[in-house]
Amino acid sequence: MTRNVLVTGAALRLGREIAVCLARAGWGVVIHANRSADAAEKLCRTLRAEDCSACTVKGDLLAASGADSVFAQALGSAGQLDALVNNAAVFERQPLRSAAPEDFERLWRINALAPIRLSLLLAEHLSARQSRGAVVNLLDQRVAHAGAGAVPYLLSKKFLENFTVSAALELGGEVRVNAVAPGAVLRPSAATEPAGFFPAGERPAPIRIAEAVRYLLEADGVTGQTLYVDGGQHLVALRH
Repeated sequence: MTRNVLVTGAALRLGREIAVCLARAGWGVVIHANRSADAAEKLCRTLRAEDCSACTVKGDLLAASGADSVFAQALGSAGQLDALVNNAAVFERQPLRSAAPEDFERLWRINALAPIRLSLLLAEHLSARQSRGAVVNLLDQRVAHAGAGAVPYLLSKKFLENFTVSAALELGGEVRVNAVAPGAVLRPSAATEPAGFFPAGERPAPIRIAEAVRYLLEADGVTGQTLYVDGGQHLVALRH
């Protein structure tokens, strides 16, 4: 039987790479999008043309019941879910002095609370089926060290990092919970934007993030881990 995975924010960028990698590896992929619903449908058609199992769901994870709605749609479309990739996130570069309370609230809800709620819904679903599954949370290599200029964003990712470990302990009998922390993987829009220093010598390709996610979804003996896929950037302070 095909294993099904819900990938949030899967229409574009890293989410798309993850969805394609998993679909081609035999997973049934539920592609979530909000404002990029057209791109999600196009990706779904592309994967189906390759004889992959794919469907789409739409929903705003910032809404109070957004995570519940997305999960219910995914379950209705796929029939059952075995795994979850919490990829959807919002990044904002904002000085701490100008960050308003609503900025912290918005980023926390999308980047941390929605993944937490989706993970708990998956755990409930798996428990009802007496089955086991896995969650992979997408973090950021910057959780490894203090940073400036994007504090609301970084705090939301640190929250999700801590949840990864705590959930791995509490949900261990039913759900393995791990994380992938990418570095500067996607090429910047501006050629002059610094990517930082890569101790490994080069910028990792997006497919490496997707492969790490697949590994953690399928590695039955691994839980509570954060896998940095960043060319070693988390080992040093970024050079600007």
